[in-house]
Amino acid sequence: MATRTEESASYLRGESVHVQWESDYLNADLDRLYDAAFSRIVDTLGAQPGASILDAGCGYGFHAMRMARRGLKVTGVDFSDAALAAARQNIEAAGLTSQIHVEKGDLLALPFRDAEFDFASSWGVLMHIPEVERVLGELARVLKPGGRLALMENDMASWHVRLWEPAVRTVKRALGRQVQERRRTERGIEEWFAEKDGGLLVRKIDVAWLTRACAERGLTLVGRFPSQFTELYTQMPTRALKRLVYRFNQAWFDRGGRAQGAMGNVFVFQKET
Repeated sequence: MATRTEESASYLRGESVHVQWESDYLNADLDRLYDAAFSRIVDTLGAQPGASILDAGCGYGFHAMRMARRGLKVTGVDFSDAALAAARQNIEAAGLTSQIHVEKGDLLALPFRDAEFDFASSWGVLMHIPEVERVLGELARVLKPGGRLALMENDMASWHVRLWEPAVRTVKRALGRQVQERRRTERGIEEWFAEKDGGLLVRKIDVAWLTRACAERGLTLVGRFPSQFTELYTQMPTRALKRLVYRFNQAWFDRGGRAQGAMGNVFVFQKET
């Protein structure tokens, strides 16, 4: 029987999940928020033009391009051939091939030397990986001493996770609809979505666990800020309603809303020197 790591890898290597994510999370209505978030990430990292940064789980390359436009030399890695093919097309169309290199690789065993990168970033990727501890170890390994790592993960203590998600599950049960497996682990709240070609893990992180797990690998938390307050837009039936949620998230970010309570959080860690 395949392990969940194997099932997850099989599903994430396919094209369908990336197409769905592009529609839900990477559409043009979100560009302004992502541009602002990655500008703040680069500033918080302290990354200067010409510095090397690893985009771990680069997908279609949209975030790699945001960092390249700030002058960084980006290496994107992903294990999905479909995602990498799209990333190369997007990067070429943007005229950024001289600043971004993408290659195939597994985050559980990154194909890079120790201390190869000045910085690293991973947006919404670790939440889908069962063996997340191994990935944290690999990200720490390839960072130079004093280098910084930015992780965007969803917080299990957020309003969205604590109130909205249980309410939705209650309604589904009342209507006789199936709900996905959901359990509390030391890493956070983990849900498993079984698919015909594998499965998808979605984890809302326990911030205390993440901070501790990173510290055990020589990474100290030095910064934290919100990315999105909620992902309710993925469940809105019309574009007009989705845009209302987008505007709320944008206002929360622009006005310096607290990370605590927000679903999406960016955590910045520094490697020991």
